[in-house]
Amino acid sequence: MLNEPSTGPERRPPGGTGSGQTGVAAAPETYVWPLVALVVVILPQVLVPARLREGPPLAVPAIEAAVLLILLAVAAKPGPVPRAARPLVLSLVAVLIAANTGAAVRLVALVLRSTPKGETPPTVTQLLVTAATLLATNIVTFGLLYWQIDGGGPDVRRVGAARYPDFQFPQTGTEGLAPPHWQPRFPDHLYLAFTNVVAFSPTDTLPLTHRVKGLMAVQSMISLAVLVVVLSRVINILPP
Repeated sequence: MLNEPSTGPERRPPGGTGSGQTGVAAAPETYVWPLVALVVVILPQVLVPARLREGPPLAVPAIEAAVLLILLAVAAKPGPVPRAARPLVLSLVAVLIAANTGAAVRLVALVLRSTPKGETPPTVTQLLVTAATLLATNIVTFGLLYWQIDGGGPDVRRVGAARYPDFQFPQTGTEGLAPPHWQPRFPDHLYLAFTNVVAFSPTDTLPLTHRVKGLMAVQSMISLAVLVVVLSRVINILPP
């Protein structure tokens, strides 16, 4: 399929390294770093003592651990992860995002409500630790999602079969910034998710399709809600 002539106009970025270009297949991308990133954000939810955080409920890390084990089983098979497994991987990542979003909604509702009599309101430490955990999970889960959907996923990008990318990275738009046939990998999408959380907008990488624009908007709204509500409460708690 790589050598078939195009049946329509083909878009090629100026640098000749775009995701829509056919070319030499790159080495298969490992699932090690995505799985390590998941472990890094799950462990604090389990290891940090409950007195130092306000959630998420134990159901959230339990769901995340179950998803991690399934992804590990998929990735542990010899050879590249088959394309047939991509719908399962996307579904599992969606479950991770839904679980973390539910925990974020719970935190926002907890902060905005009036503390019932007899209950102790969350402390500054609890609010900050919980917010940091939720935002870190937000970055990793959306980074996984961007990595899986950009240009049809890592396997499609690897063989250069993606006709149009979902993101335009600097290396795909300017000649000389990367080797020929450069393709984004998981760390690139993880950094994209990070900048979208801290800047609430694209920075060096541009979303090109409606689906990723919508996803980036959702990710920004989640992080904005957590940051605004939690920081405002923390400022109100701290002594003048």
